[in-house]
Amino acid sequence: MRKLESLTVGWLNTNIRAVVGAKLLSQFSWVFITSIDSITDMTAGTPSIRDEIAKIEPRCASLGSGLVVPATSMVNVANDQNLFTGFDELWSFNRYPNIPKPHDLSIVAPYNIENDPIPSRLVSWMVDADCQLGLGDGIGLNYAARDEQLADALQKLAD
Repeated sequence: MRKLESLTVGWLNTNIRAVVGAKLLSQFSWVFITSIDSITDMTAGTPSIRDEIAKIEPRCASLGSGLVVPATSMVNVANDQNLFTGFDELWSFNRYPNIPKPHDLSIVAPYNIENDPIPSRLVSWMVDADCQLGLGDGIGLNYAARDEQLADALQKLAD
């Protein structure tokens, strides 16, 4: 774990599915999904990932190429669609997000947030978008948290 301006970032030997299953995201109002199994356009394909998730959670909505889902629905969505099995990315918000994630920003593996240079837009986008937590997995779990207590909770989850 390390501090970076207004963020605490780190890498854990776990994955997004474990965080979703532990209901850690339920403290937020919204989750912005930007990658599922390396797919970064939630609206592409027929049926799209958005179409499949909308069958379970009709309140989901597109934002850029991502998908906004109520945080309280994440466990049902993940289990019903068998999602978050690797190379996934999601961002958590207390209020409805309205700024899409820049296409050149990613915290999905093989990137390692503890050892690799921090993407230049990570801090500014998270602050501007009022994003509280970012998670990216594939080879372990990268996280960026605006609250150090949240980072500590993630660390405990992985212990």
